[in-house]
Amino acid sequence: MESEKFKICVSQNLVAQALSAQQTLEKTKIGVLDAARLVKELSELGHTRKLNRLRTIFRLGCEVAARERKTPSFDLAYDYFLKSKNHLRTRTLQDYRQIRSVLLRTFPEIFPLRVRSISVALCGEIINSAFHTLRQRRKARAVLHAFFGYCVRHGWCRENPMSATDLPMLREREIVPLTLPEIATLFRSAADLRLTDCVPALALMLFAGIRPREIERLYWSDIDPEERVISISPTHSKTGGSRHVSILPVLGKILFAQFACSNTKICPPNWQRKWAKIRSDAGWNTPENPWRQDVLRHTFASYHLKFFKNLPQLQCEMGHASPRLLRTRYLSMRGVTFAAAERFWQGEGIF
Repeated sequence: MESEKFKICVSQNLVAQALSAQQTLEKTKIGVLDAARLVKELSELGHTRKLNRLRTIFRLGCEVAARERKTPSFDLAYDYFLKSKNHLRTRTLQDYRQIRSVLLRTFPEIFPLRVRSISVALCGEIINSAFHTLRQRRKARAVLHAFFGYCVRHGWCRENPMSATDLPMLREREIVPLTLPEIATLFRSAADLRLTDCVPALALMLFAGIRPREIERLYWSDIDPEERVISISPTHSKTGGSRHVSILPVLGKILFAQFACSNTKICPPNWQRKWAKIRSDAGWNTPENPWRQDVLRHTFASYHLKFFKNLPQLQCEMGHASPRLLRTRYLSMRGVTFAAAERFWQGEGIF
């Protein structure tokens, strides 16, 4: 009799618990079967039957899910990133926008993804598939690394997935500086085309090693005829540092013959179009004879070291933090004789 009463009491208690559990589940809109499966999965994940452990796992999972919901999409996050970079130079912003355009064309599926869900593997696939040359891949990796770093600082992702991707290695190619006849042809083309207003910029790239983008930012006021130096300010420099570049006699002869008002830029209006026209007239910019990137800067470095034999001075003039970069990417001694370097610094074929 007592046994029967006990069974009835236990049954009533179980029914009461089942009804209470059902009422609780009704508030969450989770079915009994789904709840049982969830508990089983949590139990297997925690390797324990202790409810406190399961509650901790569930709570942490909910926090991750909440953060995931708060994380913006790649598309929206990149818009925020661009707005935060409005203080940068126009050309730099163009590079950032160009990377976005390439991704939109080749990997549109990444744009609706939450930033937190983008993996290292996906980043590696994007770099290797969307960008075709090593320089493009290195630039894209640098831009996207900055983007994800911005996202980490805003709490949109825990780690920067680009940090774990392999840095594309550049294969160093032999530097081929311009020959004296090729240099003379460039200046002759500028004269024949009546584009002599382009000559100071051309001379600064060739006889001072100033970068093309730095040239576009220079004013005549940056040239000091008394000190015979060109001041490259941090706002004009590619690396953000300032430096003085010496005006050697051949360069001074060209610059001071056309010295202009200090508040005007050295590059004339429509500089890019005019400069391309000069190169084309000189026989460059063709499939058979493409213009080599930074060839004027390479030419300056090679002839400077051959003639002056002063690597630290050359490094200072070019604005490099390390001589290693200068040695591996900017210098070529093959075919550069001392006699040719001497004629280079005399401006042979130009005057």
